Amino acid sequence: MTENKQVTYKHLKKGQKISGIKSANSSSGFTAYVKEVNPAFVTVEMWNPGGREERINSDAMFLIELMDEEIREKYNEKAKDVVQNIQTVMLRDEIGCHEMYNAWLSSDPWELTQACISQKLSILGHCRDIIPKKAMFTGDKLDAGVCVEDEDGDRFWCHFRSGDIQVLVRRYERYQEWKAKRAGNIDDILSDVPIEIEVEQQ
Repeated sequence: MTENKQVTYKHLKKGQKISGIKSANSSSGFTAYVKEVNPAFVTVEMWNPGGREERINSDAMFLIELMDEEIREKYNEKAKDVVQNIQTVMLRDEIGCHEMYNAWLSSDPWELTQACISQKLSILGHCRDIIPKKAMFTGDKLDAGVCVEDEDGDRFWCHFRSGDIQVLVRRYERYQEWKAKRAGNIDDILSDVPIEIEVEQQ
């Protein structure tokens, strides 16, 4: 789950990865690592640490990736609707046509919300009355159809694992609990959820 934000040279640290720059008249995407920062220019190593050095004028805005916690904070409010909606049980004749491309679906509620916003999709619910299929790479049984609506009001559905719906809901709940207390490492707490779901289902 990646997304960039713009920062000035003052926010850069040595060794930090940048994904490009934006200046008054242009923008450029690339991967580089900060070697030195001063008010005149930023020296970066292109493509890899230790790579070819270039100087970038400090007037530019630098693109850096949001941290996972920043993404969770950014999408948390809208993720609430996504989590609620995906739990809605729908009938087979309500979910529209089957769409093969389902790589955008995720058991991470913030990543799923991010994908919905970027692709202008609204999740309406899920249906179990579909023909399941086996995932190509993992061999998982995809036994639910997640129904979405695009910006034109057209509905379609994609294969998804019903267990991942449980994971998505539990992760969102755990994050809200963590936000209230701020106790423990949130990444560890969220990564434990799939294991817990699997144990429950055995």
